[in-house]
Amino acid sequence: MTTDDERSTDPEAGGDPADVVRVVAFDPDDVRPWRYHNRAGSGMDDESLDALAASIRRDGQQQLGLARRLPGGDTHAVEAVFGVRRLEACRRADVPWRAEVLDASTPDSVCAVLMHGENEWSEGVSPLENAFQWKEMLDVGVFANQSALAVDLGCHRGTVSRAIRTVTALFDEEWLERLVRPVMHEFTGRSADRLADACADAEQRRRARRRARDLVPGEIPAQALYGALFGDDPVRRNRETVFLRRKGRAGGGVVAAKIERDGGGGFNVSVRPHDQSAAELAELAEQVEALLAAETAAAAGVRLGRRLVASLSPEEAKNADRAWLEGCIWSAARASGLEWDRWRCAAVADVLRSQTDGWEHAVTRAVGGANADATGR
Repeated sequence: MTTDDERSTDPEAGGDPADVVRVVAFDPDDVRPWRYHNRAGSGMDDESLDALAASIRRDGQQQLGLARRLPGGDTHAVEAVFGVRRLEACRRADVPWRAEVLDASTPDSVCAVLMHGENEWSEGVSPLENAFQWKEMLDVGVFANQSALAVDLGCHRGTVSRAIRTVTALFDEEWLERLVRPVMHEFTGRSADRLADACADAEQRRRARRRARDLVPGEIPAQALYGALFGDDPVRRNRETVFLRRKGRAGGGVVAAKIERDGGGGFNVSVRPHDQSAAELAELAEQVEALLAAETAAAAGVRLGRRLVASLSPEEAKNADRAWLEGCIWSAARASGLEWDRWRCAAVADVLRSQTDGWEHAVTRAVGGANADATGR
């Protein structure tokens, strides 16, 4: 590691020696996250980290992290109090992680205050991630009680009390924790409170526990957990996953896109566009189009007619090269889910080129249904 004193106050120039800040560059392998850091999953998916790594590789690390030295003989040199996301991005970019450094004697309570202050300027840490960290520190005595934590972190006492009550309800029973933990970074404060409040009713909790047996951790987004566990619709328990894509943690992270078929014959599509590349979004669109084509096969002829009306004018149909017109019909038929052969496309082209009954009538005759007689006889 190398020391970089670019941010310091010169005592001889009238500055306070306590204000001298040491900025050190560390090999990421020499750094481990602080035990109470609160970024469990927010912003830690592969795409987000790779984008940050590319930015750091190009422009350098624009924001410093905060580290606390570890005692001699430890497996690492320092622990990252905040800047854990930047630490992982630097590891991916193969560059040193730069941070201000606290002495090893700095109490956890001071680290918590500094991290909470930094969170005011960063995005993506969910209220539930914060609450989980607060409860851990209260459980081991980093803060004497909720009031002390609220005062030191500058939070309202009621906010802390509500957060601890919510996180306790969601993590104290294993059946619920297994569903909440993988998506805890997705929860808003309102959605977490709603789920916790529902668990307060013993009868509702028993029914939810039975439903939870059929749910796979990480497949149900945070905003859908309440409905999956406490909703009145029984078809939720009979959903079949048709398409699934995860992002982050080697494919085991956030569900970025999913298509489900429910027990009532309906389909549900959930997607997080900002977590996917343009190519991945295109694949999802193709999956949805194929699904709709299969489910609406009986209307394939009508869909083809609409495509032709939208893409071909009567003049084009009359005057176009025959091979080009047949190619347009074949392409539109395929897009509508119709496996029309060359002869069927040629018969439709003859109808469209003749225009004996006007354009709309010609299209109707040509593509009047999946089993229509394209010649109009």
